[in-house]
Amino acid sequence: MVNLTENGSIKIGVRKTKLMDKTYNINQIDAVFDLLVSDSPYLKKSWTEYYNKEYKDNRERLLYFDMMAISAFVIKLFQKKKSKDLQSFFDKVEIVLKDADSEVKNLILAGLIEGIQQICQYENIDMRYEFDPWLSPLTKKNWDEITGFFTFD
Repeated sequence: MVNLTENGSIKIGVRKTKLMDKTYNINQIDAVFDLLVSDSPYLKKSWTEYYNKEYKDNRERLLYFDMMAISAFVIKLFQKKKSKDLQSFFDKVEIVLKDADSEVKNLILAGLIEGIQQICQYENIDMRYEFDPWLSPLTKKNWDEITGFFTFD
């Protein structure tokens, strides 16, 4: 049985979750998060701390908020000039975008990439160009499409 809230989020401990219109094993979704943070000690540590704090009470899982948390961690990597970690991270984003179905892609695009771009506005980071060195072709294409929704002076 799938235990969902009205907004499509899940409760920790259930075996399945629903993202948009498709049901996933929670392990499948966790695998995406784990992949994204896997090569950076900073990302892995930050994600683990966030996850343990947010879900220590078995609260319902909010996947888009979780992806926004990773967005904030990526901004910190950028500010610390961790180019190797950023390259590895965006290589993983490219893998997910190439291999995932539309619901998981939407989680990456609306939760992660849009999240990074929104934070860029508040941190005075020019999202149009600053991340280009680390974006592979598919990620760059989607990045630019999302950037098109923002207005610049």
